[in-house]
Amino acid sequence: MAPDAEVVVTAEAVAATARLLAVAAHPVRLRVLIALDRRGPLSAGELQAIAGVEQSAMSHQLHKLRAARLVDAERRGRRMIYRLHDHHVAHIVRDALLHVSERVDG
Repeated sequence: MAPDAEVVVTAEAVAATARLLAVAAHPVRLRVLIALDRRGPLSAGELQAIAGVEQSAMSHQLHKLRAARLVDAERRGRRMIYRLHDHHVAHIVRDALLHVSERVDG
C-alpha cells in the first residue's frame, strides 16, 4: 500500500487499532518492541534482561504481544527467539519515539 493511500476507517478498524495501541503502550511491552526494532531478533532471556523484569512477567508480556500480532516467535533449540511481526510495527514504534522527541526538543 502506498504511504498516502486511503484506508477504509470503519468502527471495527478503529476499535482494533485502539486495542493494538493499548497493547503497545505498556512500558515493558514498548521496551520489548524498541529492543526488537533496534537490535533485531532476541531471545526471551535477552528481552527479560533488557526490560529488567522476572521471567514470568516477561512471558506474560510476550504472550500479549504475540496475541496482538506485534511480535512473532520461533523456537531455536530450547530457546524462543522473538522478532517484530512486520515493518508496520517498526514504523509505529519509530514514529511514536520521533513524535515524543520532537515534542520534548521543540
